[in-house]
Amino acid sequence: MAPIGLKPGNDASGAVQETALRDGFVVCHGRLDDWARAAAGPSAPGLLGADWPRYLATREPAARARLLGSRLLLRRAVAAVSGVAPDRIRLGRDGWGRPVVHEPAGLDAGISHTAGVLVVGVALGRRIGVDVEARHRPLLAPGLAERFCHAEELAELRELPSGERNARLVRLWTLKEAYAKALGVGLAYDFTLLRPRPEPHGEGWVLGRISAEWRLRCDGVERFLVASALGPQRRAQQSSQ
Repeated sequence: MAPIGLKPGNDASGAVQETALRDGFVVCHGRLDDWARAAAGPSAPGLLGADWPRYLATREPAARARLLGSRLLLRRAVAAVSGVAPDRIRLGRDGWGRPVVHEPAGLDAGISHTAGVLVVGVALGRRIGVDVEARHRPLLAPGLAERFCHAEELAELRELPSGERNARLVRLWTLKEAYAKALGVGLAYDFTLLRPRPEPHGEGWVLGRISAEWRLRCDGVERFLVASALGPQRRAQQSSQ
């Protein structure tokens, strides 16, 4: 399912919940200006929760807007998936800075943003990571591809027409970044070890032996690419009795 576009004044909770229940996850996107404007005001401390001190310590207006807007969009997405009222949702961050849904239980979340667009992902009982990049982000700088491409990917890039190489690089980067964000390590991961390949049947991507149970997806949304990485279903812990 392609990412669902959300606006503050439009209720798309039915489509968000239906997608999450059917696929086990949902990815939503929206305009930064819209969500930051909707989040501003006296309700901001309650909206941000544990992120409020971080907001106060942030001086850059653009960074403040991203923090406000992304948390409101995530809160709305979690509310739609879970059926829980937005003001009863508790969000936080782990030691890597990754978003955490404390309440309601059983959900995982991811956030990404670039160039005025916000993307959030919510998954039921499994890890999720998301990334958004401009389709035409220039990645053909000397030596850059060698820093994040698998050796086989570099060989394939050399065989492509020059006009197609940057588009391939952006897609690979977005997929790998979503996976690394799902793990919670971000750019600390060695991207040259990852080799996403299209699924033989379907619209997704797989990582092969390194993470055989993970499923990745990359969709076009206007002038952006939005990638998601969905981990395996978490197994219920067995009682020790």
